[in-house]
Amino acid sequence: MSTLKCHEEIERLFGIKHYSGIHRLGKLFSTGQNIYYYDTGTGKVLQLEDDALKIMQSLFELPDVNNVNELMRVQGISISAINDFCQTVVDEHLFRAFKPDRLYTPGHNELLEERVNNELSQVILELTGRCNLRCGYCIYNEDCDLNRDFNNSDMSLEIAKASIDYAAKHSGEKIAVTFYGGEPLLKFDLLKWAVEYSLETLKGKKITFSLTTNLTLVTKEIADYLAFVPGMGVVCSLDGPEYVQNSYRKYANGEGSYSRAIRGLKLMSDSFSKSENALSINAVFAPPYSHDKLNDINSFFADLDFLPPNVDINIGYVAEGSLPNAEIKLKNNHNVNPQVMDPLWSWLEERALIRPDIRGDINDISSSGIESSLISIEKRYLTDSPGEFYPFNGCCTPGARRLYITTNGELYVCERVGASPSIGNIVEGIDFDRLKKYYVEDYSEGSIEQCQDCWAIRLCSVCYAHNYTEEKFDSVEKNRKCNLRRSVHLKDLVLYHTLRENSPEKLEFLEHTEIY
Repeated sequence: MSTLKCHEEIERLFGIKHYSGIHRLGKLFSTGQNIYYYDTGTGKVLQLEDDALKIMQSLFELPDVNNVNELMRVQGISISAINDFCQTVVDEHLFRAFKPDRLYTPGHNELLEERVNNELSQVILELTGRCNLRCGYCIYNEDCDLNRDFNNSDMSLEIAKASIDYAAKHSGEKIAVTFYGGEPLLKFDLLKWAVEYSLETLKGKKITFSLTTNLTLVTKEIADYLAFVPGMGVVCSLDGPEYVQNSYRKYANGEGSYSRAIRGLKLMSDSFSKSENALSINAVFAPPYSHDKLNDINSFFADLDFLPPNVDINIGYVAEGSLPNAEIKLKNNHNVNPQVMDPLWSWLEERALIRPDIRGDINDISSSGIESSLISIEKRYLTDSPGEFYPFNGCCTPGARRLYITTNGELYVCERVGASPSIGNIVEGIDFDRLKKYYVEDYSEGSIEQCQDCWAIRLCSVCYAHNYTEEKFDSVEKNRKCNLRRSVHLKDLVLYHTLRENSPEKLEFLEHTEIY
């Protein structure tokens, strides 16, 4: 590269810095051993050394260095080194992420109707709004303003039939049928009918079934039936040992649910160990937060010798908004140490660094959390030159990836979204005007001001969940999550590259991991 071209390139970068645009183009991060640069436009990660590191620090961190002369004087960098840096920037197409005026994917725009009409992947039937427990952190309890409260509504056989008929008409070669609540086993009779009707109506398609249960209503009859439904997967809600489970997962009278839940898990394990269907466990990590509690939870699951092999155990925080702020304020206090600020992540990270194998231990609750973080970096958007559009963050194609059908037949984009605008009803079908307005146009318009200046725009996992009221998209609530998500993606980058430096063999499993 000629000296003139080099000068033009470095001044271009300082010009971007001067107008406060440099931080949207990439991110510096450190593992403690090395410093790296993540490029927003291409997804490339470059290890920085010597003069290249000084130049990057001048662009991102030193307010007093604003042109090539100051770069040479303050940092002592030669023209030759600047030329090498600029050559790399040009060759690798770095610092060239364009600034979008909207979020875009074909599935959210010109292909939306085709995919909604022909490529439905999952239909979720809310069999009942009732539950036999009153868990302290449940998103449907009275402290959570983001969702409906529990109700006594049950889905009718007619709505269940119409839902499965809709899935038959609008799905492709594969379809997943999920049963939701409340507690879906309160309507086990309807669940059985829906399974049998699905097997008959969806014949010729690859069908899978799933449900989540609190386990307290499981009988041998129920366990045996579910274990041998073709393609059935059951998620079992169990938080850990008795003192953990009974802290939040209680009956309305305050009685803990541990004894009935563990009995249900044993019944399910016995039945599923004789079949090819999969059991998984979901644990909620609730206040008070500590590494000691996580160790107790992990030891508890590791000692459950009656579980079938290869049970996935997932753990996560309580849903946002489901507990009074006083109970979670410590976790969000950035003036305290990482064990308090984000105890689950710091515990997961610690175990990832010391364990010989990310997937090694049986019934280890840390595996799934770490895997998802590492997968997000390994499978990130990566290209030689910047792409022409930015996707809808982590949003599925609304109405196609999944369709949530309530007890009264109202249609929603997802069971996790919470209070949100309906997109139709099972009798009349999808209202495409509402679908496009609320979940394409409003989401893009309400997000773009934040997204266009964000270095993590291509890593972003924020989706529709909890970003709506019943009437509209809530841009304030959605944008409030941005700093948190950026910090999560930064931690993911750091952990991935720390393992890449010190234990690359721990990442080998990622080569054989697919994203669905």
